[in-house]
Amino acid sequence: MIKDSLANASIYAAVHPRFKQAFEWLVAAIAGGIPESRVEIDGTSLVALPQRYDTHPFDCRKFETHEKFIDIQYIVSGCESIVMGDPKEMDPVVPYDAAKDIAFFAGRGAVETVRAGEFLIIWPHEAHAPGCDPGPEAAAVYKIVLKVAV
Repeated sequence: MIKDSLANASIYAAVHPRFKQAFEWLVAAIAGGIPESRVEIDGTSLVALPQRYDTHPFDCRKFETHEKFIDIQYIVSGCESIVMGDPKEMDPVVPYDAAKDIAFFAGRGAVETVRAGEFLIIWPHEAHAPGCDPGPEAAAVYKIVLKVAV
């Protein structure tokens, strides 16, 4: 997992062949207006998924993992906690679904609070439970999840 500010995104351009394009699209979308629905930036190899929701207590969330995609989760406004963990130390809840590129787990992890202007890069082997309350109260979150094909 990498957590940083969008102001530093250029540092990560060389980490993956599509990261430069992903962050350039994100900066342009923020400046020019973020679409309200799914955008295929580079076919299905780089997809943007804008999301708006209220956070929930951690005990209402499941951990998820992916095999085919890296997540770049950027907070446009609001704040949320994303709990990170090792799926090898968790109990499987829903087996991997290749069509949806997702498996679900139950377990424990470390809390990363992500604020507006920050992003997390989440690798396929990392379990994550997004959408968790950042404190004692729920928070409204507007974020963009960039799905980057491995």
